[in-house]
Amino acid sequence: MKVESPLTTKVQVSEIGVFPAPGYSQYILAEFLMKEIASRGHQVTVISPHTPKNAPPNYKIINTSDVIEDSNGFNFFELDKENLFTNIMTSYVFGNIITESTLKTKAVQELLHSDEQFDLVIIEQFFNDAMKGFATHFNAPLVLFSSMGITEWNKHFMGNPVLPSINAVCYTSYTNQMKFFQRIRNLVGTVFDYLYRHLVFYPLQRQYLEKYFHKPINFHQIINNASLMLLNSHVTTSENALLPYNMVEIGGFHVIQNPLDKDIQQYLDNANRGAILFSLGSNLRSSDLSSETVQGIFNAFARIEQKVLWKFEADLPNKPNNVYISKWFKQRDILAHPNVKLFITHGGLLSTTEAIFSGVPMVGIPVFADQKMNMARANSVGIANVLSLQDLSEEKIFSAINETINDPRFYKNAKKMSTLMRDRAVKPLDLAMYWIEHTIRHKGIRFEAPTLKLYWFEFYMLDIVCFFMLNFIILYLLMKCTFRFIRKYKCNNSPKENNAMKSRKKHQ
Repeated sequence: MKVESPLTTKVQVSEIGVFPAPGYSQYILAEFLMKEIASRGHQVTVISPHTPKNAPPNYKIINTSDVIEDSNGFNFFELDKENLFTNIMTSYVFGNIITESTLKTKAVQELLHSDEQFDLVIIEQFFNDAMKGFATHFNAPLVLFSSMGITEWNKHFMGNPVLPSINAVCYTSYTNQMKFFQRIRNLVGTVFDYLYRHLVFYPLQRQYLEKYFHKPINFHQIINNASLMLLNSHVTTSENALLPYNMVEIGGFHVIQNPLDKDIQQYLDNANRGAILFSLGSNLRSSDLSSETVQGIFNAFARIEQKVLWKFEADLPNKPNNVYISKWFKQRDILAHPNVKLFITHGGLLSTTEAIFSGVPMVGIPVFADQKMNMARANSVGIANVLSLQDLSEEKIFSAINETINDPRFYKNAKKMSTLMRDRAVKPLDLAMYWIEHTIRHKGIRFEAPTLKLYWFEFYMLDIVCFFMLNFIILYLLMKCTFRFIRKYKCNNSPKENNAMKSRKKHQ
Protein backbone atom coordinates (compact mmCIF):
# COMPACT_ATOMS: atom_id res chain seq x y z
CA MET A 1 0.00 0.00 0.00
CA LYS A 2 1.37 3.40 -0.97
CA VAL A 3 1.90 5.84 1.89
CA GLU A 4 0.91 9.35 0.89
CA SER A 5 3.29 12.15 1.72
CA PRO A 6 1.93 14.98 3.89
CA LEU A 7 3.42 17.29 1.28
CA THR A 8 0.96 15.99 -1.32
CA THR A 9 -2.14 15.30 0.77
CA LYS A 10 -5.19 17.56 0.70
CA VAL A 11 -4.73 18.44 4.36
CA GLN A 12 -2.57 21.56 4.44
CA VAL A 13 0.50 21.35 6.61
CA SER A 14 1.73 24.46 8.41
CA GLU A 15 5.34 25.12 9.30
CA ILE A 16 7.30 27.92 10.88
CA GLY A 17 10.93 28.62 10.10
CA VAL A 18 13.06 30.71 12.46
CA PHE A 19 16.19 32.07 10.77
CA PRO A 20 17.44 34.92 12.96
CA ALA A 21 20.99 35.47 11.62
CA PRO A 22 21.58 38.96 10.17
CA GLY A 23 23.99 37.73 7.48
CA TYR A 24 22.32 37.71 4.07
CA SER A 25 24.31 34.69 2.90
CA GLN A 26 22.71 32.58 5.62
CA TYR A 27 19.29 33.85 4.58
CA ILE A 28 19.93 32.71 1.00
CA LEU A 29 19.85 29.14 2.31
CA ALA A 30 16.77 29.77 4.46
CA GLU A 31 14.84 31.34 1.59
CA PHE A 32 15.72 28.52 -0.78
CA LEU A 33 14.67 25.85 1.72
CA MET A 34 11.43 27.46 2.86
CA LYS A 35 10.32 28.43 -0.66
CA GLU A 36 10.75 24.80 -1.71
CA ILE A 37 8.54 23.71 1.19
CA ALA A 38 5.96 26.34 0.23
CA SER A 39 6.04 25.14 -3.39
CA ARG A 40 4.85 21.75 -2.15
CA GLY A 41 1.65 23.19 -0.74
CA HIS A 42 2.62 24.00 2.83
CA GLN A 43 1.57 27.13 4.65
CA VAL A 44 4.92 28.62 5.61
CA THR A 45 5.71 31.30 8.19
CA VAL A 46 9.27 32.61 8.36
CA ILE A 47 10.83 34.73 11.11
CA SER A 48 13.86 36.53 9.68
CA PRO A 49 15.48 39.98 9.39
CA HIS A 50 15.36 39.61 5.60
CA THR A 51 12.46 39.65 3.15
CA PRO A 52 12.33 37.21 0.22
CA LYS A 53 11.89 38.14 -3.41
CA ASN A 54 8.70 37.01 -5.11
CA ALA A 55 7.26 35.19 -2.10
CA PRO A 56 4.26 32.96 -2.93
CA PRO A 57 0.86 33.60 -1.28
CA ASN A 58 1.39 30.76 1.24
CA TYR A 59 4.67 32.30 2.45
CA LYS A 60 4.18 34.62 5.42
CA ILE A 61 6.95 36.91 6.67
CA ILE A 62 7.56 38.04 10.24
CA ASN A 63 10.29 40.62 9.79
CA THR A 64 12.89 41.15 12.53
CA SER A 65 15.07 43.71 10.74
CA ASP A 66 16.07 45.31 14.05
CA VAL A 67 18.47 42.36 14.46
CA ILE A 68 20.65 43.81 11.69
CA GLU A 69 20.91 47.16 13.45
CA ASP A 70 21.46 45.59 16.89
CA SER A 71 24.35 43.46 15.61
CA ASN A 72 26.08 46.18 13.58
CA GLY A 73 28.61 46.92 16.32
CA PHE A 74 30.80 43.93 15.44
CA ASN A 75 33.94 44.55 13.38
CA PHE A 76 34.64 41.10 12.02
CA PHE A 77 37.97 42.15 10.49
CA GLU A 78 39.26 42.82 14.00
CA LEU A 79 38.58 39.19 14.99
CA ASP A 80 41.40 38.10 12.71
CA LYS A 81 43.80 39.77 15.16
CA GLU A 82 42.25 38.22 18.27
CA ASN A 83 43.15 34.99 20.05
CA LEU A 84 41.15 31.78 20.06
CA PHE A 85 39.36 32.52 23.35
CA THR A 86 38.17 35.97 22.23
CA ASN A 87 36.80 34.51 19.00
CA ILE A 88 34.86 31.86 20.92
CA MET A 89 33.38 34.38 23.37
CA THR A 90 32.49 36.85 20.61
CA SER A 91 30.39 34.26 18.79
CA TYR A 92 28.34 33.55 21.91
CA VAL A 93 27.89 37.28 22.62
CA PHE A 94 26.76 37.72 19.01
CA GLY A 95 24.28 34.87 19.48
CA ASN A 96 22.82 36.42 22.63
CA ILE A 97 22.22 39.73 20.83
CA ILE A 98 20.50 37.96 17.94
CA THR A 99 18.36 35.84 20.27
CA GLU A 100 17.02 38.67 22.40
CA SER A 101 16.60 41.07 19.50
CA THR A 102 14.50 38.48 17.65
CA LEU A 103 12.36 37.36 20.58
CA LYS A 104 11.49 40.87 21.77
CA THR A 105 10.24 41.93 18.32
CA LYS A 106 6.60 42.96 18.58
CA ALA A 107 5.44 40.72 15.73
CA VAL A 108 7.17 37.70 17.30
CA GLN A 109 5.54 38.39 20.65
CA GLU A 110 2.16 38.72 18.97
CA LEU A 111 2.70 35.33 17.37
CA LEU A 112 3.62 33.76 20.71
CA HIS A 113 0.44 35.17 22.25
CA SER A 114 -1.76 34.08 19.37
CA ASP A 115 -3.71 30.86 18.81
CA GLU A 116 -1.70 29.82 15.75
CA GLN A 117 -0.62 26.20 15.48
CA PHE A 118 2.14 24.59 13.46
CA ASP A 119 2.90 21.01 12.44
CA LEU A 120 6.67 21.55 12.38
CA VAL A 121 9.21 24.06 13.65
CA ILE A 122 12.45 24.58 11.71
CA ILE A 123 15.12 26.64 13.47
CA GLU A 124 18.53 27.73 12.25
CA GLN A 125 21.00 26.55 14.88
CA PHE A 126 23.15 29.62 15.45
CA PHE A 127 23.87 30.38 19.13
CA ASN A 128 20.15 30.78 19.79
CA ASP A 129 19.13 27.84 21.98
CA ALA A 130 16.31 29.72 23.69
CA MET A 131 14.50 29.74 20.35
CA LYS A 132 14.03 25.99 20.59
CA GLY A 133 11.21 27.00 22.89
CA PHE A 134 9.13 27.63 19.75
CA ALA A 135 8.77 23.87 19.27
CA THR A 136 7.59 23.29 22.85
CA HIS A 137 5.34 26.37 22.74
CA PHE A 138 3.56 25.17 19.59
CA ASN A 139 3.74 21.51 20.61
CA ALA A 140 5.40 20.61 17.30
CA PRO A 141 8.43 18.52 16.27
CA LEU A 142 11.72 20.37 15.98
CA VAL A 143 14.08 20.32 12.99
CA LEU A 144 17.38 22.16 13.24
CA PHE A 145 19.12 23.64 10.22
CA SER A 146 22.82 24.51 10.29
CA SER A 147 24.22 26.80 7.62
CA MET A 148 27.58 25.22 8.41
CA GLY A 149 28.83 21.69 8.54
CA ILE A 150 29.33 19.73 11.72
CA THR A 151 31.25 21.80 14.29
CA GLU A 152 31.54 22.25 18.03
CA TRP A 153 28.62 24.68 17.59
CA ASN A 154 26.06 22.01 16.74
CA LYS A 155 27.25 18.42 16.98
CA HIS A 156 26.47 17.82 20.66
CA PHE A 157 22.76 18.60 20.19
CA MET A 158 22.26 15.35 18.29
CA GLY A 159 24.62 13.25 20.39
CA ASN A 160 27.56 13.40 18.01
CA PRO A 161 30.71 12.74 20.03
CA VAL A 162 33.13 15.62 20.51
CA LEU A 163 36.61 14.26 19.82
CA PRO A 164 39.29 16.98 20.05
CA SER A 165 41.83 14.66 18.44
CA ILE A 166 40.01 14.82 15.07
CA ASN A 167 37.38 17.59 15.43
CA ALA A 168 39.13 20.92 14.98
CA VAL A 169 37.63 23.97 16.65
CA CYS A 170 36.28 25.97 13.71
CA TYR A 171 38.16 29.16 14.65
CA THR A 172 41.47 27.40 14.01
CA SER A 173 43.09 26.74 10.66
CA TYR A 174 43.30 23.01 11.35
CA THR A 175 41.96 20.02 9.46
CA ASN A 176 41.14 16.64 11.04
CA GLN A 177 44.83 15.73 10.72
CA MET A 178 46.40 17.74 13.53
CA LYS A 179 49.96 17.64 14.80
CA PHE A 180 50.82 17.26 18.48
CA PHE A 181 50.84 20.93 19.53
CA GLN A 182 47.83 21.64 17.33
CA ARG A 183 45.92 18.95 19.23
CA ILE A 184 46.97 20.57 22.51
CA ARG A 185 45.62 23.98 21.37
CA ASN A 186 42.51 22.34 19.96
CA LEU A 187 41.87 20.51 23.25
CA VAL A 188 42.23 23.74 25.22
CA GLY A 189 39.85 25.50 22.82
CA THR A 190 37.32 22.66 23.04
CA VAL A 191 37.33 22.69 26.84
CA PHE A 192 37.07 26.49 26.97
CA ASP A 193 34.16 26.43 24.53
CA TYR A 194 32.34 23.84 26.64
CA LEU A 195 32.87 25.74 29.90
CA TYR A 196 31.89 29.14 28.46
CA ARG A 197 28.78 27.66 26.86
CA HIS A 198 27.57 26.03 30.07
CA LEU A 199 28.67 28.64 32.61
CA VAL A 200 27.98 31.90 30.73
CA PHE A 201 25.97 31.37 27.54
CA TYR A 202 23.32 28.88 28.69
CA PRO A 203 22.29 30.90 31.79
CA LEU A 204 21.60 33.93 29.58
CA GLN A 205 19.69 31.85 27.03
CA ARG A 206 17.60 30.43 29.86
CA GLN A 207 16.75 33.99 30.94
CA TYR A 208 15.57 34.85 27.42
CA LEU A 209 13.44 31.71 27.36
CA GLU A 210 11.75 32.60 30.64
CA LYS A 211 11.36 36.28 29.73
CA TYR A 212 9.89 36.04 26.23
CA PHE A 213 7.91 32.77 26.26
CA HIS A 214 4.86 33.16 28.45
CA LYS A 215 4.46 29.39 28.85
CA PRO A 216 6.77 27.66 31.34
CA ILE A 217 9.44 25.75 29.40
CA ASN A 218 12.33 23.75 30.86
CA PHE A 219 15.50 25.00 29.18
CA HIS A 220 17.52 21.84 29.71
CA GLN A 221 14.78 19.68 28.22
CA ILE A 222 14.66 21.59 24.93
CA ILE A 223 18.40 21.84 24.20
CA ASN A 224 18.71 18.32 22.79
CA ASN A 225 15.08 17.83 21.76
CA ALA A 226 15.41 18.02 17.96
CA SER A 227 14.23 15.15 15.78
CA LEU A 228 16.52 16.08 12.90
CA MET A 229 19.42 18.34 11.96
CA LEU A 230 20.07 19.34 8.36
CA LEU A 231 23.68 20.29 7.68
CA ASN A 232 24.77 22.56 4.85
CA SER A 233 27.83 20.41 4.20
CA HIS A 234 29.24 17.61 2.06
CA VAL A 235 32.33 15.44 2.29
CA THR A 236 34.01 17.71 -0.29
CA THR A 237 33.56 20.79 1.92
CA SER A 238 33.70 19.41 5.45
CA GLU A 239 35.82 16.27 5.27
CA ASN A 240 34.60 12.84 6.27
CA ALA A 241 32.57 13.23 9.46
CA LEU A 242 31.03 10.76 11.91
CA LEU A 243 27.30 11.40 11.68
CA PRO A 244 24.41 9.83 13.60
CA TYR A 245 21.26 8.79 11.77
CA ASN A 246 19.43 12.06 12.38
CA MET A 247 22.14 14.41 11.10
CA VAL A 248 21.78 14.72 7.32
CA GLU A 249 24.17 16.53 4.97
CA ILE A 250 22.51 18.56 2.20
CA GLY A 251 25.42 20.78 1.17
CA GLY A 252 24.99 22.33 -2.27
CA PHE A 253 21.19 22.15 -2.15
CA HIS A 254 20.92 25.85 -3.03
CA VAL A 255 23.19 25.78 -6.08
CA ILE A 256 21.23 26.29 -9.30
CA GLN A 257 22.10 28.01 -12.56
CA ASN A 258 20.34 31.29 -13.39
CA PRO A 259 20.96 33.64 -16.32
CA LEU A 260 23.51 36.37 -15.76
CA ASP A 261 22.75 40.06 -16.25
CA LYS A 262 23.57 41.08 -19.81
CA ASP A 263 26.49 43.34 -18.89
CA ILE A 264 28.14 40.67 -16.73
CA GLN A 265 27.48 38.00 -19.34
CA GLN A 266 29.14 40.13 -22.01
CA TYR A 267 32.04 41.04 -19.72
CA LEU A 268 32.79 37.38 -19.01
CA ASP A 269 32.23 36.25 -22.60
CA ASN A 270 34.89 38.75 -23.69
CA ALA A 271 37.38 37.58 -21.04
CA ASN A 272 39.51 35.68 -23.55
CA ARG A 273 42.33 35.18 -21.06
CA GLY A 274 40.04 34.28 -18.23
CA ALA A 275 38.30 36.07 -15.37
CA ILE A 276 38.61 36.25 -11.59
CA LEU A 277 35.81 36.81 -9.08
CA PHE A 278 36.77 38.53 -5.83
CA SER A 279 34.20 38.66 -3.02
CA LEU A 280 34.42 38.69 0.77
CA GLY A 281 30.81 37.60 1.21
CA SER A 282 27.88 39.40 2.82
CA ASN A 283 29.23 39.82 6.37
CA LEU A 284 32.57 41.35 5.33
CA ARG A 285 32.93 44.47 3.21
CA SER A 286 35.93 45.00 0.94
CA SER A 287 35.37 48.73 1.43
CA ASP A 288 36.34 48.28 5.10
CA LEU A 289 39.84 47.13 4.17
CA SER A 290 42.64 49.59 4.83
CA SER A 291 43.60 51.91 1.97
CA GLU A 292 47.07 50.32 1.88
CA THR A 293 45.56 46.86 1.46
CA VAL A 294 43.17 48.03 -1.27
CA GLN A 295 46.03 49.72 -3.14
CA GLY A 296 48.16 46.58 -2.88
CA ILE A 297 45.31 44.51 -4.33
CA PHE A 298 44.86 47.04 -7.15
CA ASN A 299 48.56 46.90 -7.96
CA ALA A 300 48.45 43.11 -8.10
CA PHE A 301 45.37 43.15 -10.37
CA ALA A 302 47.04 45.66 -12.71
CA ARG A 303 49.85 43.14 -13.31
CA ILE A 304 47.66 40.20 -14.38
CA GLU A 305 46.09 39.50 -17.76
CA GLN A 306 42.73 38.26 -16.47
CA LYS A 307 39.65 40.41 -16.02
CA VAL A 308 38.48 40.87 -12.43
CA LEU A 309 35.01 41.19 -10.92
CA TRP A 310 35.37 42.68 -7.43
CA LYS A 311 32.47 43.01 -5.00
CA PHE A 312 33.28 46.41 -3.51
CA GLU A 313 30.75 48.47 -1.59
CA ALA A 314 31.96 51.94 -2.57
CA ASP A 315 33.12 53.86 -5.61
CA LEU A 316 36.75 53.32 -6.53
CA PRO A 317 38.49 55.98 -8.62
CA ASN A 318 41.66 55.14 -10.56
CA LYS A 319 40.96 51.43 -10.63
CA PRO A 320 42.83 49.30 -13.18
CA ASN A 321 41.16 48.88 -16.55
CA ASN A 322 40.74 45.13 -16.06
CA VAL A 323 38.71 45.53 -12.82
CA TYR A 324 34.89 45.68 -12.74
CA ILE A 325 33.40 46.97 -9.47
CA SER A 326 29.92 46.26 -8.11
CA LYS A 327 28.28 46.26 -4.68
CA TRP A 328 26.70 42.86 -5.34
CA PHE A 329 27.25 39.99 -7.76
CA LYS A 330 25.27 36.86 -8.54
CA GLN A 331 28.10 34.78 -7.23
CA ARG A 332 26.68 31.31 -7.97
CA ASP A 333 25.97 32.18 -11.58
CA ILE A 334 29.30 33.92 -12.21
CA LEU A 335 31.27 30.95 -10.87
CA ALA A 336 29.45 28.72 -13.36
CA HIS A 337 30.76 30.71 -16.34
CA PRO A 338 33.49 28.74 -18.17
CA ASN A 339 35.83 31.74 -18.39
CA VAL A 340 36.08 32.14 -14.60
CA LYS A 341 39.47 30.71 -13.66
CA LEU A 342 39.81 31.75 -10.02
CA PHE A 343 37.75 32.77 -7.01
CA ILE A 344 39.33 35.04 -4.38
CA THR A 345 37.18 34.48 -1.32
CA HIS A 346 36.91 34.92 2.44
CA GLY A 347 36.25 31.18 2.71
CA GLY A 348 32.68 31.14 3.99
CA LEU A 349 30.99 27.78 3.56
CA LEU A 350 28.50 29.01 0.95
CA SER A 351 31.28 30.48 -1.16
CA THR A 352 33.43 27.39 -0.72
CA THR A 353 30.52 25.14 -1.68
CA GLU A 354 29.69 27.15 -4.79
CA ALA A 355 33.33 27.21 -5.92
CA ILE A 356 33.70 23.44 -5.45
CA PHE A 357 30.40 22.78 -7.22
CA SER A 358 31.59 24.85 -10.20
CA GLY A 359 35.12 23.40 -10.15
CA VAL A 360 36.82 26.79 -9.64
CA PRO A 361 40.15 26.95 -7.70
CA MET A 362 40.38 29.48 -4.88
CA VAL A 363 42.68 31.93 -3.16
CA GLY A 364 41.38 32.21 0.38
CA ILE A 365 41.68 35.23 2.68
CA PRO A 366 39.84 33.88 5.76
CA VAL A 367 38.99 36.22 8.63
CA PHE A 368 36.69 34.74 11.31
CA ALA A 369 34.36 31.90 12.35
CA ASP A 370 34.71 28.75 10.22
CA GLN A 371 36.49 30.50 7.34
CA LYS A 372 40.04 29.53 8.34
CA MET A 373 39.04 25.89 8.81
CA ASN A 374 37.20 25.83 5.47
CA MET A 375 40.22 27.18 3.66
CA ALA A 376 42.59 24.83 5.49
CA ARG A 377 40.49 21.93 4.24
CA ALA A 378 40.43 23.32 0.70
CA ASN A 379 44.20 23.79 0.79
CA SER A 380 44.74 20.23 2.06
CA VAL A 381 43.02 18.76 -1.01
CA GLY A 382 44.87 21.05 -3.41
CA ILE A 383 42.08 23.37 -4.58
CA ALA A 384 43.11 26.58 -2.82
CA ASN A 385 45.99 28.75 -1.75
CA VAL A 386 45.54 30.60 1.54
CA LEU A 387 46.74 34.10 2.46
CA SER A 388 46.69 35.88 5.80
CA LEU A 389 44.80 39.15 5.98
CA GLN A 390 47.37 40.53 8.43
CA ASP A 391 50.29 40.36 6.01
CA LEU A 392 48.45 40.79 2.72
CA SER A 393 50.67 42.48 0.15
CA GLU A 394 50.85 43.11 -3.58
CA GLU A 395 53.52 40.45 -4.11
CA LYS A 396 51.75 37.77 -2.10
CA ILE A 397 48.45 38.35 -3.89
CA PHE A 398 50.12 38.39 -7.29
CA SER A 399 52.09 35.24 -6.52
CA ALA A 400 49.06 33.36 -5.19
CA ILE A 401 46.97 34.30 -8.23
CA ASN A 402 49.65 33.21 -10.68
CA GLU A 403 50.35 29.92 -8.91
CA THR A 404 46.71 28.95 -8.52
CA ILE A 405 45.79 29.76 -12.13
CA ASN A 406 48.92 28.44 -13.84
CA ASP A 407 49.59 25.29 -11.80
CA PRO A 408 47.37 22.64 -13.47
CA ARG A 409 47.06 20.70 -10.20
CA PHE A 410 44.63 23.26 -8.76
CA TYR A 411 42.34 23.12 -11.80
CA LYS A 412 42.50 19.31 -11.95
CA ASN A 413 41.74 18.90 -8.23
CA ALA A 414 38.91 21.45 -8.38
CA LYS A 415 37.24 19.60 -11.26
CA LYS A 416 37.64 16.31 -9.40
CA MET A 417 35.97 17.71 -6.28
CA SER A 418 33.22 19.22 -8.42
CA THR A 419 32.48 15.81 -9.94
CA LEU A 420 32.30 14.26 -6.46
CA MET A 421 29.91 16.93 -5.18
CA ARG A 422 27.61 16.58 -8.18
CA ASP A 423 27.59 12.76 -8.13
CA ARG A 424 24.82 12.18 -5.58
CA ALA A 425 22.32 9.33 -5.29
CA VAL A 426 19.62 11.89 -4.44
CA LYS A 427 19.58 15.62 -5.09
CA PRO A 428 20.34 17.32 -1.76
CA LEU A 429 17.19 19.45 -1.86
CA ASP A 430 15.05 16.34 -2.42
CA LEU A 431 16.90 14.67 0.46
CA ALA A 432 16.08 17.62 2.73
CA MET A 433 12.43 17.49 1.73
CA TYR A 434 12.29 13.75 2.36
CA TRP A 435 13.60 14.10 5.90
CA ILE A 436 11.34 17.07 6.68
CA GLU A 437 8.44 15.02 5.36
CA HIS A 438 9.62 12.02 7.38
CA THR A 439 9.64 14.10 10.58
CA ILE A 440 6.07 15.30 9.96
CA ARG A 441 4.83 11.88 8.94
CA HIS A 442 6.20 10.21 12.07
CA LYS A 443 5.26 13.12 14.36
CA GLY A 444 8.82 13.99 15.30
CA ILE A 445 10.08 10.55 16.25
CA ARG A 446 13.55 10.91 17.74
CA PHE A 447 16.40 8.51 17.13
CA GLU A 448 18.26 9.53 20.24
CA ALA A 449 21.97 8.79 20.22
CA PRO A 450 23.15 6.87 23.31
CA THR A 451 25.71 9.59 24.00
CA LEU A 452 22.88 11.94 25.04
CA LYS A 453 22.07 9.61 27.93
CA LEU A 454 25.62 9.69 29.27
CA TYR A 455 27.45 12.28 31.30
CA TRP A 456 30.55 13.58 29.58
CA PHE A 457 32.81 11.72 32.00
CA GLU A 458 30.92 8.51 31.28
CA PHE A 459 31.24 8.96 27.52
CA TYR A 460 35.01 9.43 27.72
CA MET A 461 35.10 6.61 30.33
CA LEU A 462 36.87 8.88 32.78
CA ASP A 463 34.90 7.31 35.63
CA ILE A 464 36.37 3.93 34.69
CA VAL A 465 39.85 5.41 34.33
CA CYS A 466 39.46 6.99 37.77
CA PHE A 467 38.17 3.68 39.15
CA PHE A 468 41.25 1.81 37.93
CA MET A 469 43.58 4.59 39.04
CA LEU A 470 42.00 4.65 42.48
CA ASN A 471 42.28 0.88 42.79
CA PHE A 472 45.87 1.01 41.61
CA ILE A 473 46.67 3.67 44.21
CA ILE A 474 44.92 1.68 46.94
CA LEU A 475 46.77 -1.50 45.91
CA TYR A 476 50.04 0.39 45.81
CA LEU A 477 49.46 1.83 49.28
CA LEU A 478 48.47 -1.56 50.66
CA MET A 479 51.57 -3.19 49.21
CA LYS A 480 53.71 -0.34 50.47
CA CYS A 481 52.26 -0.65 53.96
CA THR A 482 52.69 -4.42 53.85
CA PHE A 483 56.37 -4.24 52.85
CA ARG A 484 56.96 -1.54 55.43
CA PHE A 485 55.37 -3.71 58.10
CA ILE A 486 57.48 -6.70 57.06
CA ARG A 487 60.63 -4.64 57.05
CA LYS A 488 59.82 -3.16 60.45
CA TYR A 489 59.03 -6.60 61.83
CA LYS A 490 62.37 -7.91 60.61
CA CYS A 491 64.22 -4.95 62.04
CA ASN A 492 62.53 -5.38 65.45
CA ASN A 493 63.24 -9.12 65.60
CA SER A 494 66.78 -9.11 64.26
CA PRO A 495 68.47 -8.06 67.64
CA LYS A 496 66.64 -10.86 69.47
CA GLU A 497 67.71 -13.36 66.87
CA ASN A 498 71.34 -12.17 67.09
CA ASN A 499 71.33 -12.48 70.90
CA ALA A 500 69.83 -15.93 70.68
CA MET A 501 72.52 -17.03 68.23
CA LYS A 502 75.27 -15.66 70.45
CA SER A 503 73.78 -17.45 73.45
CA ARG A 504 73.72 -20.73 71.57
CA LYS A 505 77.35 -20.32 70.53
CA LYS A 506 78.45 -19.77 74.15
CA HIS A 507 76.69 -22.89 75.31
CA GLN A 508 78.43 -24.84 72.62
